[in-house]
Amino acid sequence: MGIFDKAKKAAGKAKDMVDDQVEKHSDKIPDKIEKVYDKASDAAEKVIPGKDSEPSPSEKLITGD
Repeated sequence: MGIFDKAKKAAGKAKDMVDDQVEKHSDKIPDKIEKVYDKASDAAEKVIPGKDSEPSPSEKLITGD
């Protein structure tokens, strides 16, 4: 596993933690802010996959999935 794969994995874990907290406290977040966050999170998901995303082709080759 290369250094960029490790960084991507760490960033994915951090993104997942933030997503979980936003979901947990969504009743306290104004709708307008939550919509903006969702849009940004969806865009980030394309670059930094989280736990709910499908593995990249290179990850499939490494893990054999």
